[in-house]
Amino acid sequence: MPYWANFWNACLILADEVARWEPPSQAEGPKPTVLELGCGLGLVSLVALDRGYDVIASDYDDDALAFVAENARRNGLPPPITRFVDWREFYPDLELDRIVAAEVLYEPRNLMPIAQFIRNHLKPGGQAWIVDQNRSTADPFEEIAHRCGLAVECRSCERPVPEIGRSVAGRIFQIRHADSPATGK
Repeated sequence: MPYWANFWNACLILADEVARWEPPSQAEGPKPTVLELGCGLGLVSLVALDRGYDVIASDYDDDALAFVAENARRNGLPPPITRFVDWREFYPDLELDRIVAAEVLYEPRNLMPIAQFIRNHLKPGGQAWIVDQNRSTADPFEEIAHRCGLAVECRSCERPVPEIGRSVAGRIFQIRHADSPATGK
């Protein structure tokens, strides 16, 4: 099975987090742009669209991008921008207000490239949220992000999932540039 086609439980935690964001205010100028890194099935992108944000759903698989676009259409949401993005690369045209991702810290070799991607593409004053299900491979991420000039707050969370009869536990890494003030949500 391709990774993108699996429903990762950590995306439920991240979707809940995004659902708590205040809708963007039209009086404050252009809507903030949210990039979902490794969107897979696109649940988090759909929640951000529903909250009123401009969304770029990104993945490295064309099928995932087609799926999230169709999913938005079927749910009566505006289409997200879909884009191939490899977190190991730099994209000079990507300056983002918010970056979100679930279950991308599954291999130790991903930690540094993801921290560098956030550092290089997050606007000053922007924030990123990375969620995992307490994978041991993600344990060093906070320190790696600090070395990249990022400030990280990590908190544990748990979400009941009645459909499977148990809770999903994980952690949220909330990230900003180290020289940017903490702004909450």
